[in-house]
Amino acid sequence: MRITEVALEDIKSYEDRTVVPIEGGVTAILGENGAGKSTIQEAIGFALFDSLPFNNKEFVREGASSGTVEVTFEQDSQRGTERYRVVRSVGRSKYGVHRYDPDADEWIDQDIDSKTQLVDWLCARFDVEDGGELSSLWSSSIGVPQTRFLSDFSQTPRNRKATFDALLNLDAYEESWETLKDVPDSIESQQQDLRRDIDTLTGEVQGLPDERAEAESLADDVEAIEAGIERKTGELSEKEEAYEQLEAVEEEIDRLDQEADSLEGDIDSTESNLETAKEELVAAEEAQEKCEANREEYRQYKEARERQDELEEQEAERDALVEERDEQEDTIQAIQFEVEQLEDDLEELEAARETLEAREEEKERYEELDERIESLKDREDDVEAFEEEIEQLAEQIESKECEIEAKEETIAEIEDEWEATTDPQTLSDEINDREASRKQLASERERLEEQLDRLRDTDVDAPCPTCDRPLKEDHRSKTIEQREVRIEEIETEREELAEELDALGERRDAAREVKQRVDKLPVHRDKIESLEGEIEDLRAEKEETEAELADLEDDLADLPDLEAERDDLEEAYDEYQTAEFRVKEHTDVPDELEAKRAELEEEDSTLAEIENELETFEGLDEELTEIKETLEETESAHQTYIKHEQQASQVEDRRERVEDLESELADLQADLEETEAELEETKATFDEERFETLESEIDDLKEELAGDRRSLEHKKENLKEVRETIEELEAKLEERQEKLQQVKELKADQQFANWVRENVREAGPKMREIITDRIGSRANELFRSIRGASAETLEWTSDYDIVVHDADVRKSFSTLSGGEKMAAALAVRLAILEQLASVGVAFLDEPTANLDRQKKRNLVSQLKQLDSFEQLTVISHDQTFDSMTDYTITIEKDRQTSEVSVN
Repeated sequence: MRITEVALEDIKSYEDRTVVPIEGGVTAILGENGAGKSTIQEAIGFALFDSLPFNNKEFVREGASSGTVEVTFEQDSQRGTERYRVVRSVGRSKYGVHRYDPDADEWIDQDIDSKTQLVDWLCARFDVEDGGELSSLWSSSIGVPQTRFLSDFSQTPRNRKATFDALLNLDAYEESWETLKDVPDSIESQQQDLRRDIDTLTGEVQGLPDERAEAESLADDVEAIEAGIERKTGELSEKEEAYEQLEAVEEEIDRLDQEADSLEGDIDSTESNLETAKEELVAAEEAQEKCEANREEYRQYKEARERQDELEEQEAERDALVEERDEQEDTIQAIQFEVEQLEDDLEELEAARETLEAREEEKERYEELDERIESLKDREDDVEAFEEEIEQLAEQIESKECEIEAKEETIAEIEDEWEATTDPQTLSDEINDREASRKQLASERERLEEQLDRLRDTDVDAPCPTCDRPLKEDHRSKTIEQREVRIEEIETEREELAEELDALGERRDAAREVKQRVDKLPVHRDKIESLEGEIEDLRAEKEETEAELADLEDDLADLPDLEAERDDLEEAYDEYQTAEFRVKEHTDVPDELEAKRAELEEEDSTLAEIENELETFEGLDEELTEIKETLEETESAHQTYIKHEQQASQVEDRRERVEDLESELADLQADLEETEAELEETKATFDEERFETLESEIDDLKEELAGDRRSLEHKKENLKEVRETIEELEAKLEERQEKLQQVKELKADQQFANWVRENVREAGPKMREIITDRIGSRANELFRSIRGASAETLEWTSDYDIVVHDADVRKSFSTLSGGEKMAAALAVRLAILEQLASVGVAFLDEPTANLDRQKKRNLVSQLKQLDSFEQLTVISHDQTFDSMTDYTITIEKDRQTSEVSVN
């Protein structure tokens, strides 16, 4: 995984949306304490690992109701590199995941809108089991908070075990032992339950033959009833066909009756419509006469109205030109005012240029003096720093001289102690011999226990599992007793061997410690030589610092004279600054003045064109008055024509309507005579007595069939129930066989569960030793590289304590100095991260406390060599990292708001 970007909005000291790009390799996030560096680490833990070391409300910027975190990351998969953006808010429920589609160049929503869905998606991405393991992966490994960086190693052995067993997944062995605690008893209980079930099933399947005989009898009854139903159904179909034919004749008689009634109604309606049409024709002819009488005055009114519309359009156009002329005059007046203002600005620009030329030399001398003075003031604090540095160098020289003396005494003590020590290899050989004997006894005990189980499970008169003779009860009891006695003897012998092994182990450990100190004699001698070289370097550095201090004090002596000369030039400098501002302010005035004068001429020309256009509208008002008089004179005739125009235009249509209705009435009277004749003919063919007889016979047959079908349904239901009972009994018979087989399998499982539980718990401590030894070996390499001291070695013990060996001195974590603690914790943390580096990123919060500059360089060098990580991010207030790491992100805080810059 590679994190490419973090965006924060209203999170702690981040107000507006702030984007922090994250590069590969080693990145330093720098800034003063409280600037907001750790907030970036906390935001990543919150969004991607559901981990936050404090209350969610404390994560929101003060004064805001909610805040938002966005983290963009890339991850390699079988489909190539995929890019995702995770969005999570604090103070409101907002969750989201988007995937980048490079083909469409857009972000696609993954339909995740709840915390549960987000955590499940992240667990799948980072291959962890649940949300608890996801959060622990961050807080205990990838992004360990600054408060826990050292405190985890300062805990009691029991608490250290709880912390690091969970981190290294070693607590699984103890959890497995606890989980398996009740397994053997549970298996025995299952066997008893199965035996009870078998007895119950045996009684239940006794009635299976009787159920099968009843099923055959019911099947015969169903077949006979179905044959009777088929015969009656055929007879019913024949009678229903004859009935339907007579029913069709009856329906035709009803239809013809209805049709005759409908035709009589249509005739009455048509006669009424014909009378109305004749009246409407007379009214239309009268309206036509009135239109002809008023046609000429209607024409005059219409022409006058059209001319009035044309003249009113001209009137609107003239009024618009008048308004445009007034606006143009206002524009010209405004431009004239701007021209006057620009002429004043031009005079001010020329005066400022003269001032710049006159004060140029005084301004340059002032700036030169000011820069020199500020530079000297910045270095005033360096005097005290130089003095402190000289004092520290003197103390370091004295300390290293004392250290050389102590190393020489240690070498003499180790040489004396080795002469009185036995070789630890001899003790190792004795331990190996006793461990081999103890394993042989364990094998013998397992063999005897297996024989005991087989003896107890074998039936009387069956072959004996130990000698193949027929097994008798007295022989079995005697054999069992012999093996139980031998097992007790074996346990006694194993306990004695265990005591001897503990004693030999203590003697060997003591001998090994002496041997380790002897092996480190060359290291002590190298350390003495190294310390002597360091003393020479410190003395040279001290002399150089003293020389720098003397030069600085000479320069500071000139400071009062330089300040006095600068004060004399301050008035001239201020005049220059004012004139320079005026020149910059009015530099475009000449061009602006020329443009405004040209604009004024153009606007005067436009005004003249508007006044020429207005002259074309003379006489418009007089013509409009004449047109209005004509409209008033012809208004009455126009209204009369309009009122009767539509009715007059319908004379021909209404005449055709009268003729059509007369023809339609004749056709309806002919249709009525034809329908009445067809009705009489159809009535003669209908046999009403036969129709009623068939209806009664059909009802009787349907009733008989319904009874037969009910009887059939009852028989089928009984047959179904019997067959279901048979299926249940057959399933129980099969279930009985399966349970018999399960009893045999559970017996074998019970023996295996006892063996597994005994071995699982013993594996935990062994795996802890293997893992701590492997991580400790790597941590030792990192520790020595960071410290830069070949005489020191680091050990991470099986109870997770950090021990530092300095020649023959053994120091536990609690006794280390601040710098030693930080270097040791860093080394172990990095080694653990390499072991668990499936995610490929890590964050180190203030990892350089109490480390000098060289050790910081050593740390960064080691971080760059860790191939297991694509990204390592160091969070620190120490600006020296700026020149050491691949990338630098600087956080500055101004007015309670954090700002980000990237180098």
